[in-house]
Amino acid sequence: MKDGKSRTGNRIFLHPVGHKHPVGQASHPQELEELKQLRAGDFVLLSGKFISARDRTFRKFFSKPQAGVLKSRAVYYCGPVIRKGRIVSAGPTTSSRMDWAIPDLLSYGVTVFIGKGVIGAGVMKRKAVYLEAPGGCGALVASKIKSFKIISYPELGPQAMMEFEVKNFPALVGIDWYGGSIYKR
Repeated sequence: MKDGKSRTGNRIFLHPVGHKHPVGQASHPQELEELKQLRAGDFVLLSGKFISARDRTFRKFFSKPQAGVLKSRAVYYCGPVIRKGRIVSAGPTTSSRMDWAIPDLLSYGVTVFIGKGVIGAGVMKRKAVYLEAPGGCGALVASKIKSFKIISYPELGPQAMMEFEVKNFPALVGIDWYGGSIYKR
């Protein structure tokens, strides 16, 4: 994808900012070779579509999976605040609460996890990357969401499974493909 235009589908594009390991403008993180180039500590801006869900959502999904619902390669751990049909806050939730779901999400093809705080990196090694979204900045993050739709479990309110379309959504690579981590000292 050299021209910066989306081919089609649920792709997420990374726009590296001061990236030490260039992945090319508007690359697809679900293309494994490009994901592998990211390093812990790299700052990226995401554009495209991804799924938003939380622990309650995943419990419901895994108790009775629905075909085609989890179609994104990226999952954002978030329960947004919605007012008058608009997301006004969409900060990340604590990712470690979803560690139990990582093996199953990996089996569905998820290769990008987005959230806040430490996550169980061992199970992800060489299978996915973890991006840290800015905590405490729910309104800023919400301003990067251009559209959203509830795709499953509307009865869960903010924890419904949603698809976000974002532009220039800020994130920091917390754990890279090889297990490199900003959390290790």
